[in-house]
Amino acid sequence: MVTLTQRFTGCLVGGLLGDVIGAPVEAESAAYIRKTFRTVDDILALDRVEELLGAYWTVGRYTDDTQMTLCVAEWLLEDGPTDGCKLLARFSEAFRPARRYGSSTAAILQAFEEHQEEWRALATLMFPSGSYGNGSAMRVGPIGCLYYQDPPALFKACRVSSLTTHSHPLAIQGATLQASAIAALMRGGDVLEVDRYLQSLDLVLKRLAREGPEPMEYRQALQTIADGLAASHEPARVAETLGTGLEAKEAVPMALYCFLFARDSFEQVIHHAVFLGGDTDTIASMAGALSGAFLGEKCLPGRWCARLRDEDITPGSMAGLARQLAGRAECSNLGS
Repeated sequence: MVTLTQRFTGCLVGGLLGDVIGAPVEAESAAYIRKTFRTVDDILALDRVEELLGAYWTVGRYTDDTQMTLCVAEWLLEDGPTDGCKLLARFSEAFRPARRYGSSTAAILQAFEEHQEEWRALATLMFPSGSYGNGSAMRVGPIGCLYYQDPPALFKACRVSSLTTHSHPLAIQGATLQASAIAALMRGGDVLEVDRYLQSLDLVLKRLAREGPEPMEYRQALQTIADGLAASHEPARVAETLGTGLEAKEAVPMALYCFLFARDSFEQVIHHAVFLGGDTDTIASMAGALSGAFLGEKCLPGRWCARLRDEDITPGSMAGLARQLAGRAECSNLGS
């Protein structure tokens, strides 16, 4: 039986691995990736890849997905889930442009130091209605872990986290759906009943509808996921409908489909997510978090973990955070 701590660790380290593996082919087409590589291991065998502007990306490095996930975990453990300003301060302090931050998020984090008093307004710096990108959904793994037994707290933490950088309803809904999908796996057993699992996520959307705008895009996506699974369609085929772009309404459902399609194999989940093309690092990171949450840390390939090339965030350090979150969650459940 997979223990709670193993699931927490699988979620955080699985997200890290997906990010690292998807990064070298981010924004590439599915056709290019399939033509150039046969397997994920072929991608990880590279030393570096050329970026659009002529610089090089070192294979084995993580992106903003992992950096911001780390910030969320530390925020939950040290500050609590109600102070968005403190979370934004963590994001700003950790900001390194070379981690491939999106332009809107980068602008917010660069402006924060001089505009801390107006931090709530920064989320609409570039987009008057707020960003509906996947940047807040990609970092909610720790929220789904810590509040797996407390949906109201999960909803609130997702909202506070998202409002710092991605304040559009579609972004908040996507973040909440991703965190809830992780939480449901924490509550479940070692066998996943897909129909019941999707029904639980539909209940999440119903609650979101009661609290805000109707999440129509996500309702349609869940139906597409159910139909695709029933027909045993490969993720690449379903991607023609769901999409693989930067928007939360595309990336969150696509990651969920990759996980559900290959739910018994972490390696296959990541393979499908990466070989879709598009926003590969974020889709693979979210799919990896889901797969790791279900299968636990023992599913994570040691050869992939050994390929990481960053010293400040490692599988070991992420596992340490996971253990802290698991301890906090267990204490909260005992006290409730």
